[in-house]
This record gives sequence, C-alpha cells and structure tokens, in this order.
Amino acid sequence: MRALHSLLLLLPLALAPDVASAMDVAQVPTAAEVANAYAAIPHQRTQFDASSSTAAAAQKANLARLFAYTDRGVVLRVQGMKAHVAKDAAGLKRAMAGYEGLIADLRNERLSAEVAPAQALIVEALQLQQRHLRSRPEGGLVFAREQISTVSDVKEASGKLIKAYNILMRAFPGEPPRNKASFYDHLCALDFL
Repeated sequence: MRALHSLLLLLPLALAPDVASAMDVAQVPTAAEVANAYAAIPHQRTQFDASSSTAAAAQKANLARLFAYTDRGVVLRVQGMKAHVAKDAAGLKRAMAGYEGLIADLRNERLSAEVAPAQALIVEALQLQQRHLRSRPEGGLVFAREQISTVSDVKEASGKLIKAYNILMRAFPGEPPRNKASFYDHLCALDFL
C-alpha cells in the first residue's frame, strides 16, 4: 500500500505523545489517541461518513463498527512499534494483550454479508501483525520499509488488507469519494507496509 520511509517513520514514533500507553486492553481508544496514532505513522485519516453513505442502514452501521476496530488496530500498531523502537518489553506486552482483545472482539462481531469477508481478512492480518511483533519479545524490531517488506508475516498481512479493501470497494461501489477514501485510509494505516 503506502511506502513508509525509515527516517520519517522512526522520528515521529520517538517524538509522538504517549499513544494509548495506558489504554486498557478492552478500552476503545479516545479520538485523541486515534489522531495521535495516525499522526505518528504518519497517515491521513478520512472518517467514514455514514450520513453520506449510499449503503443500507445496517450496512452503514457495520462499516462504522468495522472502522472503529481498525482505528483501535492503528493505535495498537503504533504502540507495538513504539515499544519495539524503545525496547520496552512491558509496553510490548501491553500492546500484545491489546491485540488479543481486538482480535477476539472483531472476530466475534456479527457483520453483514457484504462486510464479513473483509472482517475475516482484517482479523487474519491482525493475527499476522501480532505474530510479527511478538517475534522479538524484548523489542528492537526495525520498521524501515527495506527490512520489514521482506518479512513474510508482514507481507501476508499487507496482502490480506489489500484484499479486504478490494472487497469493500466491490461491495459498496456507489459510495461517495470521501467514504471510498475512508476505506483506503483505515486499511492502509493498519498496514505495516
């Protein structure tokens, strides 16, 4: 999806406010925590606008819930990356517990037939990302694109997120440009690549 340059990535992570470090595992991140996480990557965040959506009411609600989960994933992604850069084993353990909660919550969510295939792929991508972050429990993983793009779990997770995006685009072709951008931004920000 979107290329991240190592210097641009590591500097914001080092300088970013404490992105949800005290966030309870099951707690939904605040709007400020989500904004800080997107800024730390850095990545634009286009919020899904249910009021302008052409989807049926139930599908609008499903999309909004799905993207609340992906925002939670972006916060956890940044937590995990920050913990690795700082070699903060306790912070990494908190992020991994957050991933466990997110994966369980998203897996158990009952979404419409149009959204469910993307949901399943996002769960699988989160599991792969978690496995990658867990691969060095003491921290110290590198997130420069040159290195991370060769990691099989990261590449596979990226492919699943791209497939999830394509599913949503095919399922909701009549969405306005803002919502199509939202589909992209939410899934791209979740992607390590």
